Amino acid sequence: MTQQTETKNFIEICPGCLACYNQGRLTFYWFQINKDTTLEQIERALDVEEIHRRAKTPFVCGGEEVHIQDNDFGGGEYMLAEELFGYVELLKLVPNFDYIRAFKDVYLMEDEFDYKTKEPSNQFKEFADSVQVFDNIDEQNTHLEYEFMEIYDVSETDRLYHYIDWSTVRHDMLIDMNRAEVNGKIYLWRGI
Repeated sequence: MTQQTETKNFIEICPGCLACYNQGRLTFYWFQINKDTTLEQIERALDVEEIHRRAKTPFVCGGEEVHIQDNDFGGGEYMLAEELFGYVELLKLVPNFDYIRAFKDVYLMEDEFDYKTKEPSNQFKEFADSVQVFDNIDEQNTHLEYEFMEIYDVSETDRLYHYIDWSTVRHDMLIDMNRAEVNGKIYLWRGI
């Protein structure tokens, strides 16, 4: 029996006041984005006055710029609200944010979502269509072996089956694949 790992079905950003940061003070708070978060909520979260209010610090710095001081998904420091809302839109293609984390683990700073057209990138669509999730390495290896047998029309009753070097087969099949591990799960998909 495989152990199920709890997943955080949200991402977190830490919006902060850039003026305070440049003056040697940290004025920030953590904000969670989930599948129900609206663009307006994200815009409010990135408002410099809202940051000061939530951080419980007086707004005396006169700052206007906001930057993302930290996040848990590999995003940039100066993401727009529309870019962050794109992650909510990506959830329409995958079950939870761990899929997005797995994608970003391989394509660290790629554009997953074009906020001007409000569409996921073709690269992310291909990922969402082809990604397979495994609970452990044994499940992954079994899948690769069966895929090999299907491609080359080999069955367990064939004489050659017993002479196949399965570790080499798995290694060679993984060459054209992307692989990421997130929260105890293995995400595997064809190279894009």
